[in-house]
Amino acid sequence: MIGPARAASVLRFASGMLAALLLAAAVPPALAAPAEDQEIRIGRQAVTEIEAKFKIVKDAAVTARVNRIGAAVSAVSDRPRLPYSFKVVEFDQVNAVALPGGFIYVTTGLLRFVRSDHELAAVIAHEVAHAALAHGMEMMRRANQAAFVTLLVAIFARDANLAQGAQIFSTGLLSGYARDLERDADLASIAYLSKTDYSPVAVLTVLERLVRLEQLSPRPDPGAFAQHPKIAERVQYVEAELRARRIPLIRRVPANYLVLSVREHSEEGVEVADLLVNGRPIVRLPDPARIKEAADLLDRLFDTDLEPFEVSAAAYPGGWGVFARGWAVFRFTTRDVPPEGGSVRDLAVTIAFRLRAAIDEDIRRRRLQG
Repeated sequence: MIGPARAASVLRFASGMLAALLLAAAVPPALAAPAEDQEIRIGRQAVTEIEAKFKIVKDAAVTARVNRIGAAVSAVSDRPRLPYSFKVVEFDQVNAVALPGGFIYVTTGLLRFVRSDHELAAVIAHEVAHAALAHGMEMMRRANQAAFVTLLVAIFARDANLAQGAQIFSTGLLSGYARDLERDADLASIAYLSKTDYSPVAVLTVLERLVRLEQLSPRPDPGAFAQHPKIAERVQYVEAELRARRIPLIRRVPANYLVLSVREHSEEGVEVADLLVNGRPIVRLPDPARIKEAADLLDRLFDTDLEPFEVSAAAYPGGWGVFARGWAVFRFTTRDVPPEGGSVRDLAVTIAFRLRAAIDEDIRRRRLQG
């Protein structure tokens, strides 16, 4: 539950961003300045306002990650020549914002929320789209003085009740324009990610997780998203766009689940390899090629949401194997039985059990966490 202090903090962040935009817009532009130069100048003025109020993260690894993803996405945007910058604000709320001219901020709360670089790229692509499509300038053209004053009072009053009332009032004034801009940014982000190494399905998985977050919250506070289309509505049209583009709806990679890994090492002079699922050991064999072959097959099966009951151990002529949907993941003979003993059947049953347990554990975790 979001308490009064948290509600005021959330509103101060979201409203402070908008207020900074409106304050910057109030400065008369140079008469001879080209439209894009004016847009960039307004954005830089808003940057000054924001960075005077909020702490910017300086951690080199964090900033490198955000800048690497931002550079890849902005390079394929509608306006790649804008002076894009990507910074992280220390703030617990899951949020991101784009200022005119390409100045983009994400919160530390957002970095904890996303499950992969793909999902972070989806959020950044959404904000890049706002900048590339000049939505900030459009917002300022559509906004009015009443909305600005109401938000400004809420920011300076720092009173939860007043802030919540101001939020409702300003949302009523501003909700008429946000839906079309948000839809444009959502759809543009799919187009941008389709031109990068990041999965456009991440746009969908981020929104689906936000729906889950809403369901788990006893008092959902839309905060900066109050004027947006309902998240469930966004899920619907994003999924429809992905299908229209014939993009397979493989959620596993962007949502970062059922992570397969192969670990090779030497054991008493023999090259061996381990197959792991989410870091959990499944099998070790003195044959890295077989482990890699099995990993490739499981990778394809995991993309189609393999269920635990679809994994089994069964006999075949000459030995026992582990099968998934009828595909032989492993075929074992007596040569594969470990020195500590047991039978080929025992080995196959044990490996099948471990694989089913890893899949089941992952499914339960996803149901709990979204």
